[in-house]
Amino acid sequence: MNLQLHHVVADITGATGLRIIRAILAGERDPEALACLRHYSCHSSAETIAKALTGSYRAELLFALEQALALYTPTTRRHLPATPGSKPC
Repeated sequence: MNLQLHHVVADITGATGLRIIRAILAGERDPEALACLRHYSCHSSAETIAKALTGSYRAELLFALEQALALYTPTTRRHLPATPGSKPC
């Protein structure tokens, strides 16, 4: 998809990364709206994250992302509580 989320978020499986990935899979494509999902402790600014989220959201790549998240979530995050808090844009 040519997204560069891994360059601006230290851990894409952390609070910010998973929020953004889930929003993308739910249909959100606006980089500014996605950047507003950053956790308050994220070191990258919303503007920096928005620039990294400009790309091509092709159906086959979204499908692969959805499959990867489905495999990741039940095996590693099933019993962990959700991380509260977002920093408003």
